[in-house]
Amino acid sequence: MNKIEIQSAIIRAVQRLNEVQQIKLLDFINAMTGIKKSQPVNPLLRFAGYFTPEDLTQMQAAIKDCEKIDGDEW
Repeated sequence: MNKIEIQSAIIRAVQRLNEVQQIKLLDFINAMTGIKKSQPVNPLLRFAGYFTPEDLTQMQAAIKDCEKIDGDEW
C-alpha cells in the first residue's frame, strides 16, 4: 500500500465515524504527533448521535405536553 492509498483508506474510515468519535480520533492523533488540544470539547458532544430522530420527536412531544397549563387544576 502506498502513501496515497493509506491516506484514502484513513479518510474513508474517518467518514464512517460519528462526530464524537472523530473528535476522539483527532485528540489521539494530536497526542501521537505532540500537538496540544486547541479547544475544549463540549461535554454534551458525547451524546451526539446517541438518540434516534424518533426518540427526539418523542422527547419534544413530552416537553410540549408539560408546557400546557390547565387552569381548572389550580
